[in-house]
This record gives sequence, structure tokens and C-alpha cells, in this order.
Amino acid sequence: MSQMRPPIALERLRRKVLGPLFDRLGYDLVPAAPDWSHRPTSPREVATLLEAAAAILERDLAAAGLTLDGPVIDPVRTFWSLIPTAPVRQRRGGSGFNGALQLYVAMRALKPAFVIESGVFRGMTTWVIRQACPEARIFCHDPDLSGLHYRDRQARYSTADWSTADWSMLDPASTVAFFDDHVAQGRRVVEAQARGLTRLLFDDDAAGHRIHAHGGPAHPTIAMITGPERSPEPIRWTRNGRQFEQPVDDELIRRAAGLIARSHAFDDLHRATGYSPARLTSVTLRGGP
Repeated sequence: MSQMRPPIALERLRRKVLGPLFDRLGYDLVPAAPDWSHRPTSPREVATLLEAAAAILERDLAAAGLTLDGPVIDPVRTFWSLIPTAPVRQRRGGSGFNGALQLYVAMRALKPAFVIESGVFRGMTTWVIRQACPEARIFCHDPDLSGLHYRDRQARYSTADWSTADWSMLDPASTVAFFDDHVAQGRRVVEAQARGLTRLLFDDDAAGHRIHAHGGPAHPTIAMITGPERSPEPIRWTRNGRQFEQPVDDELIRRAAGLIARSHAFDDLHRATGYSPARLTSVTLRGGP
């Protein structure tokens, strides 16, 4: 399989001039190549990576109460073949290999007829959802769609917040909502339950001790809402010189906690694949508005 490579002259310019300049300014200048462009090709090593990922995903699906039609290794192998054809080439932000694989397998298990996607960015996750659910109707919501690299021809796009749309035409039992929008996850739980939705997926669900590593943390996160113990102290952290705080006495946490019937944070898959850690969280809400 051939991979696109930058022109030699441009690569030399990056290494000798632009790279050192950006380094002095405190930035890294790296090619916009997705992590899956670097992959094993010998059969034994490919099998080892895929089987290890499938074993972890099998445990995650069971913990989330999700079931596939057939062995987990089958969609994992399919995804391995599909991902080199992804139309979005992103290095920073968005889903890498691990997050895309988790989303693909989860969607294959959920088998939704309708998907609401809040937070589209360049369109990578929309493409993954389409590969997993070719017949699904997808509704994509993002306040800024100008950066799309992939636009699904069958999806409906909107710059309005998903919570402002009329969803009366959807069957909630056949719908999955996927949130990767950096909006308070507790708020999304409350909004989804009010609309009869019970099957949710979240990206960037950070626990309190890990939330500093996420840009625009969507607190309170699912991990904060479902944690076994509440700290008597607020959760505070610093990111890029900005101070953040998650209060202890948060009505949103109490409301969301009473709506969640089941949640499971997937393994980050890094130890199986070697790709950058990612974590998908499956949330099942109690039924009824």
C-alpha cells in the first residue's frame, strides 16, 4: 500500500528551517499524517495487534451491555481494511485509530436506524459511523462546519445545537446520540433523556485526575457523575494558563446521576495497538421522559 509523502524539498524545509523556528516558539511542526498511516504489514504482527484489540473490545462491549452479531474480531478486521481509505487526514484533534475503532465496533453492536452526532469537526467520525451503519440516517450538528474534509451525501447537517431540533420523527429506541462537542456531558444526559433517548456514546469522558489533558473539558463529565465517591473538595485544574473548577454542589451532577442506568468507559486500547490512547464511554439512560 503506497502512502502519500511530502515533496523532498518541502520536507527538508520543515526539518532545517520551519521545525527549529517553531521549536523556539514552543510549538511542534509535524506532518498532517494520520496515525494509521504507520502500521505493521507482516501477517503475524497484524494478527497480534487485531486479536489483542478485539479481546479488549469484547470485554468492553460486555461491560456496556452491547452485543455483536458474531465474533468481535470480524468487525475489527473489517475496520483495519477500511481505515486506510478514510477521507480525513488529521494529526491533531478528532479521532485517531483507537477512537475510530471503538466507535466503529460500538455502532456495529448498537445497529441504530438513526444517529445524532453532536460535534463533527472535520467529519472523520461521520465517516466511521457511515461505514458501520450504511443504512442509518445521520444528523450532524456543529456550530462551525467550515472545516469539513468529509461531508456525507445522505446526512443532514446543521449549525444549530442538536437540542434545538425537532426529533419527533425519530424512534428513540432506534436512535443513538454520539457527543464529541465539548459541552457539559451532564447537560447532554439531561437533554437526551428529555427527548426519550436512552443510548448515548461520549468521547473525551475524563475523570477528575485526567481532565487536565483534555482541551475544553466537558465537565461535569460522565466519570464525575458516576464516580463511586464524591470529593468534599471541588475539582480544580489548570490548562494553558486558564483556571477551571468543577463545584461539589452541582445540581447538574445530581440530575444526570439519577438518569443514568448504566455506563462504561472503554479501555484506551493503547497497550494493544500502540496508537495514541482514546476512550469511548457508553451510557444507557433510564427510559421515559
